[in-house]
Order: sequence, then C-alpha cells, then structure tokens
Amino acid sequence: MTAIGDPVEDESRPEPPEPSEPPRILLDTNVVIMRPDRAKLTALGPARLMVAAITYAELAEGEFAADPAARLRAPLDLLLARQAYGPGLPFDDSAAQVYPAICRAVIQSGRALGRARRIDMMIAAIALANGCGLATRNTDDFSPLSTVLTLIDL
Repeated sequence: MTAIGDPVEDESRPEPPEPSEPPRILLDTNVVIMRPDRAKLTALGPARLMVAAITYAELAEGEFAADPAARLRAPLDLLLARQAYGPGLPFDDSAAQVYPAICRAVIQSGRALGRARRIDMMIAAIALANGCGLATRNTDDFSPLSTVLTLIDL
C-alpha cells in the first residue's frame, strides 16, 4: 500500500527519458488545434512531442461544434493528430496524485478553478506525472505552475 504522495508503479507509463534522449514535450490542446509554430518548434531542438488523451477527447468534441465547417473537419483533425502524435497519455493515478498540488498552486495565485481551467490543469498534471514540459499558446494560464513544470510558448 502506498501513502499519499508516494509514486505509483504503472507499467503503461513511459519511462523517464535517459539524459541522452530528447526531452518530452506534452502539447496543450490549443497547440494541436492551431498547429505548433514551426519556427519556435525548430528552435527547441530535438524533442519527443506527445499529447494527452484528454486532448483527443477535446478534438472529438469538435464534431458537435456550432460551425458546420468545424463539424466536418473534426474527424479528420482527430485522425491526423492521432497519426502525428500516437496514443494519448492518460490521466492516471500518478497524474491524480500531483493534481491537488497543481490546484493548490492555482488557487494560491488568486485564480479560480473553473471548468476550462480544470481541464488545463489535468493536462498539466499529466505532463508533470510523465516528466514532460508543457507547450501551450497560453503560458499565462499555466504561470502559477512555472516552478514545478517547464512551460514552453508555442
């Protein structure tokens, strides 16, 4: 039995990168939707780009958009993202263990945990639990986490 805060063994979780391996970067949903900025991406150097399973869920939600063009484009966008980035990292026990600390940091910064922010913070927990930096187009939303999570503006 593990205590609160103890790491949970999970064989499905990717191993932390070896020092010689490129860093892992989890792409926030907004980066996947709007496509990464190629110049900024190239400036980072070699990296393993990943997405959260939550991002795939958010992309699938596009099928129900009010805009007919977005509804038609959503299944293709989801397919292309899955082909480009592979399986999504899950919100698992390890992410759930770091999630309260992330929520605490957000609240201590004077911000509220609304619905949209809650999903962003779950994605941040996935990044932290998997040893990934987090690439986003809205680093300000994640700024309370900058002491525990590498934030990358893409």
